[in-house]
Amino acid sequence: MKKILLILIITAFSAKAQQNKTVSLKWKINDTLTYKTVMKEIVVEQEQEQDEEEKDSISDGFKDLFKQMQQSAGNLKYETKLYPDNKGNVDIAMFLKQDKTDTTDNMFSGMAKMNGNVVLRGKVSSAGELLSFYYKSSQNNLISILFELPNKPIKVGDKWKLKVDMISMDQNFVADTLFKKNEVRLDKIIEKDGDQIAVIKYDIEEYVSGDFGDFGNGLMTMFTGKSDKKTFMKMTHQATGYFSINKGMWIDYDGNMEIQTNFSMMGMGGNKRTEFKLIPQK
Repeated sequence: MKKILLILIITAFSAKAQQNKTVSLKWKINDTLTYKTVMKEIVVEQEQEQDEEEKDSISDGFKDLFKQMQQSAGNLKYETKLYPDNKGNVDIAMFLKQDKTDTTDNMFSGMAKMNGNVVLRGKVSSAGELLSFYYKSSQNNLISILFELPNKPIKVGDKWKLKVDMISMDQNFVADTLFKKNEVRLDKIIEKDGDQIAVIKYDIEEYVSGDFGDFGNGLMTMFTGKSDKKTFMKMTHQATGYFSINKGMWIDYDGNMEIQTNFSMMGMGGNKRTEFKLIPQK
């Protein structure tokens, strides 16, 4: 009985020491690392239509076009490649993967072909710091949520922030309510097949509501037939990633980004979710 109790005590202390130790998460890219990349958009709930008299042909035409673009983009397949540069940093490129059985082209795939099928680029340091400040914020947001690391030693329970601003309005918008949560946490460290794996949880939320100025309200009225409601937008990103400390790479990443808004220009209003997955390819 004493031996069993001693074993339990030793195991408990060992587990506690494992969770309290400090680790460094770093990319270890010596050659090209390829991930099958899933970015699948799902329309969860479309904003309720207005009365028939509030709709016009211009509004309907733009909404239909936007819906067609969304459906086409949602069926595309991607892969992401990580390369080491000559300074020890990591270059990232996401490609539109060609499906030989699909002979149709849409606006998005047609533009991608003109650029060698590259749809996203970025750069991070080996410690996961975002370096590609020179790209558009929408591009860097994706690089950050998928490939940014804490850039400092951490232990279980530690939290850090990503370099993301997911909501972007122009100068015509005046906010009256806003909220932002940006939290990434090392949830635990597990051992599997001799490998140490950091389990990382993402909890990001942004919200804003307000009014457009006279120009913005007039433009919304032209496209949607309404301008009397407060405009709001809420974006969230929830994800769990499994990062191999020994190999210096994601072995799994699974997340969901959700958008809720009543900003209905070009059919954007409603509730949409995008599923993100990174699956390493051998």
